[in-house]
Amino acid sequence: MRTEEFEFDHNAKDMPTDPVELRGRSRENGKMVVLDRSGGTIEHTEFPAILDHLQVGDLLVLNDSYMLSNTLAFRHDGKAVDVIVYGHEPDGANIVKIDARKKLEPGLTLTSVDDPELKCILVGPQPDRLWKVTFEPAERLVPALDRHGRRSDETVPLDPANWQSARGAYRSVYARTPGSLEIPSAGLHFSRELLERISDKGVEIAYITLHVGATEILAVRHISADEVEDHKVRSEYFEVGKKAAAQIGRAMAEGRRIVAVGTTVMRTLESLRTGDGAGVEPQRGWTDLYIYPGFQFRIVNALVTNLHRPRSSHIVLTAAFGGKDLVMRSYAEVLEKGGYEFDMFGDCMLIL
Repeated sequence: MRTEEFEFDHNAKDMPTDPVELRGRSRENGKMVVLDRSGGTIEHTEFPAILDHLQVGDLLVLNDSYMLSNTLAFRHDGKAVDVIVYGHEPDGANIVKIDARKKLEPGLTLTSVDDPELKCILVGPQPDRLWKVTFEPAERLVPALDRHGRRSDETVPLDPANWQSARGAYRSVYARTPGSLEIPSAGLHFSRELLERISDKGVEIAYITLHVGATEILAVRHISADEVEDHKVRSEYFEVGKKAAAQIGRAMAEGRRIVAVGTTVMRTLESLRTGDGAGVEPQRGWTDLYIYPGFQFRIVNALVTNLHRPRSSHIVLTAAFGGKDLVMRSYAEVLEKGGYEFDMFGDCMLIL
């Protein structure tokens, strides 16, 4: 399928750089476009209306991962250089960008300015001016990011002061597992009060974990290939515990709808191995699943997702689930109506 079919005129002014809470609004105070696949209809409403579209017995699946700082200072050639951590790799390595003026070579070892016991060892260059590295000891990386890290963002430049003083605004209200290097953003729309109302209606809620990584780098999620099938995404780590696996398996067996909140949840659920009788076993591991039109969905019945950029792997995933014609028609309406916000702090889409 031609990538140009997922292009549209997009205004950078429609991409806010701060969460709605830091702009004087409540979390659920956003726009939502609702796509009904069976009827081919498009409805423009506000996010709290999701309560009207969820049904008794639905299983709402949420990603409980939250975003860390991603930038640490390391010593190189007697000077401090920034190392931006973009993602983790299945072999224990990491994908990073290093802000160094002098040429870097594989095998070079950098030392953390804030934690002298933490080393960054260069393994080899990657496309898009990135590096594959290892951090040793590996278990010191996340605490160092949490304690000493800063944010560096090429796609949406976050306000450093807000990030330092109000990190809760950048996390879903149910977030509890550190590890993402970008925001699992679809869940930001839910307030605690709205989740309570959803639960009171008879909707079951399950929590899984996927740590967002290098798949969110603009150079990775932007599809430069002429055909979407020729694009590559990077692996991301996920965990589905015993309780969530049992909830998902029961919903599948009973024919109840499974509603994925975010492309991270979609990617996780559709990566799961199913056992006898289509049950789901607790599992953890890495997914390199790339979903584009023609993909056969096995688990997810409905999707909540943000409004995405053109030519992105995210909009291609959305089109695979909702149908390209319906999804692209909805984007045309969104752009015509105006007032919608895109990307991680933007408005959202519900596909039923």
